[in-house]
Amino acid sequence: MKVKLPKELKGVKFPKVLTIDMNNFDIDLFLPTLFYTILSQGRGKARRTNDPKDIQRYIDTLAHNSILEGFDDQVGRKVLERLVRTTLITTGGVGRSNRGEQITYIVPYTLLAHKPGFPTESSRHRGADTFIYQALRENMNRADRELLNAAKLIFGRGVNIGDMPDLGGSYDGQTELDTLTRLSIAFLDGFQNTRTGLSREQSVTPACPKLANELATDLLRYLFEYYEHMPSQAFTYNLLALINFELFNYTLKLVYAINELVQIPETLPPAMRDPLESSSPQLYLDFTQDVRGRSHEMAKACVRRDIEAYQQFLYSNLHLRLLDSYVVSLRRNAQRRVKIDSILEGSESGPFYLQGLLFLRDDPTLSVYLDAQARIDEERIREENELPDDAGNVVEEEELSWLDDITDVADTDIERVVNLVVEGQRDSALKHIVSWYWSVGGMKKTHGLLAGSVRSRTSWRYAPSNDLLAVLVQVTAARLSSQGIQSIRLQEFLQFIEKRFGILIDRPPDIFKGAEYIAAAHDNLRAMQNRLRQMGIFRDLSDDFTIQRLHPPYAMLKTMEA
Repeated sequence: MKVKLPKELKGVKFPKVLTIDMNNFDIDLFLPTLFYTILSQGRGKARRTNDPKDIQRYIDTLAHNSILEGFDDQVGRKVLERLVRTTLITTGGVGRSNRGEQITYIVPYTLLAHKPGFPTESSRHRGADTFIYQALRENMNRADRELLNAAKLIFGRGVNIGDMPDLGGSYDGQTELDTLTRLSIAFLDGFQNTRTGLSREQSVTPACPKLANELATDLLRYLFEYYEHMPSQAFTYNLLALINFELFNYTLKLVYAINELVQIPETLPPAMRDPLESSSPQLYLDFTQDVRGRSHEMAKACVRRDIEAYQQFLYSNLHLRLLDSYVVSLRRNAQRRVKIDSILEGSESGPFYLQGLLFLRDDPTLSVYLDAQARIDEERIREENELPDDAGNVVEEEELSWLDDITDVADTDIERVVNLVVEGQRDSALKHIVSWYWSVGGMKKTHGLLAGSVRSRTSWRYAPSNDLLAVLVQVTAARLSSQGIQSIRLQEFLQFIEKRFGILIDRPPDIFKGAEYIAAAHDNLRAMQNRLRQMGIFRDLSDDFTIQRLHPPYAMLKTMEA
């Protein structure tokens, strides 16, 4: 039977742990919304001004644009419509029933792609745009104007962007642009501006602030080092691949850190510390494509381990969420507020706040009040499960013994309630969490980290595509090069991705012991080198592992231009 919960206890999102709503996520739709969030400085959209279903009207408006000729007749209109649908927009069904057709997003050839405000449902981005915007803003010392100017410099070539609250923008009338970018700007002329909201999204200190700062540093270094030296479509594609991977890596490290914190609150986990230290988990990536090999086995085992960590995270996250709600209630009492504030030391979010919640739980003078609130909530849950069901049948109290099976394994009153809250939402919550995992893992993308079939979890493994491998080389070179983009030693690449992301290629994870796993990892390194060689990134002029070098894509072009 499923545990029924009072409305106040439903929900799993806890912004003080993660502002992102873990659920199915499509990175392809992301960039126009991120543009809007940066330009609006986190204020969001005031209201919808453009109808995503009115596709034909937008195409008709483009046909009459002064820069186009030869599209007035029926044949020309059909050609233009095909061009718009294949290069300027993507479309999808309306609502869960998928009836009708609507524009899901504008292909982001330019910063002006923010103008229509598509996708109209902000929930589709799960708050990832706000998370990345706030990480970039903190990395730049909250210099809003500098972040805004950076976005205009990198993505706004040839357009003038309006000021808040209207935003929008138009072609500057003089910059020479490629055909698709100029056509996209003309198409966007047919949309109304999407006005910004009045207030910013609340800024919350991340649970892993230094890890979030590293994410922002990766993105900013990539943006500034490559935007002038890559074709715009290749640059955008690689950027989306990087953002997706960064979201995957940050949330996975966060999951391990929160689980560890709840289990051992006395010490902050490495991912939550300042300065940042190398942190769990170790991600072993398989390049051998040998489904019967040890390398393949290790990559699959790491996935199973990480999914189990996500399942445990549901409990850890709800534990902290429940404690936070209790502490908010206790702080209404002036005497208790003094004690609470002394333990929290003035923090309202961030790693020390989360650690402080667990200290409050274990404090002898406050735990009695927290336990009392937990007993009240448990009683409310039991009363909720005694209410008549859909058929009008009333459950007697003695028939609720199955709830005892859930609570009796707990040691404290708070854990009893957490167990009930978890059990009441387990199926839907885990479905959403796992959807987030494989979405940001890129299982359905050509730039993915995860390989396998979504419907067959036993096939899942860490086996990155060539596109993601190229992006990892690019971002490593951007981080390690002191001036411009330079080639990097293979050894430097392996060391950086292990320290920064926990990625292992040339050695097995610590959980695997034995000579056969060490040999498999060595074969895996050679398989990666062969792939890099085919991609033109690796040119082994020497057998000495310590001096073999990688040449990041487009780095040679940049050197020649310099």
